[in-house]
Amino acid sequence: MEIDDFPSYIIEEIKNTWQNWNSPRLSINSLYLDEIEEINLDNIQEG
Repeated sequence: MEIDDFPSYIIEEIKNTWQNWNSPRLSINSLYLDEIEEINLDNIQEG
């Protein structure tokens, strides 16, 4: 399967995700902490 076989919106999503993950303004730790914070908020709302 070639990259061109995917619909354009999926290619755009992959491109955006790649750029976000490789952006110098974001670190792995900040992404991880944001994810933990989101999980904690979900748990508080459910609890």
